[in-house]
Amino acid sequence: MITMVKITFVKIGNITLTTLIDIMLDERASRTDIEATVISSSTKMKLDAVERIFPLIDQVETDLMVMISPNANDKGPQSVIDRYKDKYPLIVVSDGGDKEVRAKWKEDGVGYIIVPFDPMIGAKRDFLDATEMCLFNGYIITAFSTCGVFAYINELMDGVIEQLKAGEKPKLPTRNMSAIGVATTYPFSNVYARPKALAALTLLQHAASLNVNGCFVEKDREKALIKVAGAHEMVRQASLLADEVRELEKATDHLIRTPHGKDGKILHKVHFYDEAHEKK
Repeated sequence: MITMVKITFVKIGNITLTTLIDIMLDERASRTDIEATVISSSTKMKLDAVERIFPLIDQVETDLMVMISPNANDKGPQSVIDRYKDKYPLIVVSDGGDKEVRAKWKEDGVGYIIVPFDPMIGAKRDFLDATEMCLFNGYIITAFSTCGVFAYINELMDGVIEQLKAGEKPKLPTRNMSAIGVATTYPFSNVYARPKALAALTLLQHAASLNVNGCFVEKDREKALIKVAGAHEMVRQASLLADEVRELEKATDHLIRTPHGKDGKILHKVHFYDEAHEKK
């Protein structure tokens, strides 16, 4: 039995999930069953930037490691996997990982959560500044929050934590998420919330493809700028759809809330004036 699960979040580069993946496990800083440490190479992903933080990682007592990165099979993030996969239970969270890479991780005992609708940003110098970057991530945070992406990942992570607390060797998630899977799994009360959530997440996934094309494939400067700007407009529209999802649920006083209790259990409530309780 473990009374306190020590989790190390290793953040290499940035996708939108990077921002909140540790915070959403302890939204009120009230949990007594986990202790989280975050170590990051910030935006850099190259091998030398990652190796620089190894001494920091090695100083931290860890029961569970979560490595989050775009393109997690790149040399930098993969070096984290190779170095720590046999030392700790390790979960990779990323926006991509092809079938071959996922099979290798699974063979090595590494868990993974792939989120293909966490899109690459439109990283063209003549388009992307700090303001645009913050807006882009903010729009996606809204969509992930209201459409059930954060809740889905939260549940997976809490399941692993509960196994560790029980003294068990955890069964790590091996999930390649899909927009339709999230939209049909989350307990929406309004029937129109699901297609809106599906539309929002699908827009994000297509925005990823357009940004990749605009950044790495398109050689014409003006067309490249139009493509990345268009992808960012898709992300904004996804956020507006996602906001409608939330408002539909609020309008009927049937909004699912799942706060963590102090012991880490996910509690449940539906109506605004309900008290959060263990779901029966």
